[in-house]
Amino acid sequence: MSENQYPSTKAVCQLDADSIYLHQTEADLDPLAADGSYLIPAGCIDAEPPETRAGFAAHWLPEKNAWQYLPDHLGKTAYRKADGAAVQIEQVGELPDELTFTQRENEHQTWDAKAKAWVLLPAVVARIKAEQQDEMWERIKQKRHDNLRGGVYVASVDKWFHTTDEARQQYTFMRTLPQLPPDLMWKTMGGDFVNLTGQLLDELSLKMLADEQADFVNAEKHKAAMLKAENPLEYDYSGGWTEIYKE
Repeated sequence: MSENQYPSTKAVCQLDADSIYLHQTEADLDPLAADGSYLIPAGCIDAEPPETRAGFAAHWLPEKNAWQYLPDHLGKTAYRKADGAAVQIEQVGELPDELTFTQRENEHQTWDAKAKAWVLLPAVVARIKAEQQDEMWERIKQKRHDNLRGGVYVASVDKWFHTTDEARQQYTFMRTLPQLPPDLMWKTMGGDFVNLTGQLLDELSLKMLADEQADFVNAEKHKAAMLKAENPLEYDYSGGWTEIYKE
């Protein structure tokens, strides 16, 4: 039989190292063989190509001389059920049991094998809410602190006076003096000066104390309402504070 009776090449199947079908390639006719044998390239098999199935890869089973179809998740991102960490799938086959394609919404969720879903355990929900309440209470207290350092209005002179920590210390010191200098000129928040008398200092101090008590009560009201809120971090505590100086 002449070698001209055989095609010079024939299609064969190229496999990867795990016997997964990659593509068709060609094998050359063996010039030294008279029986029409072909030189099969490394990693190839002489078989009919597998049918195309969306989402599946073809795996060659030499013992059965047949194709096996395995789920193909190559390149997809899965998540570890233990900690939610992202993992890129690098092998064909069923998704390992320790992985899921469902991404968890936040770091507090735990994988529930029975529900096959990420869940928030009741104890975790309670802990998170308590932490949020603590955080919001700190914000409310900071608002109270900042508000009380935003100035105090004294009606008798129609002026705003500073209430910073330094100013408060100065007012406290001056109240310990037997009397104030008669010509003590004090700069207001508006930039002008007034004669700070003992009577004006008393009025300023009493108004500052009244504002402190009002803002203290307001902070406690906000705290009580915030603790009842379903979402503490969304609670609006902007209302009810004493007026502060605005330029």
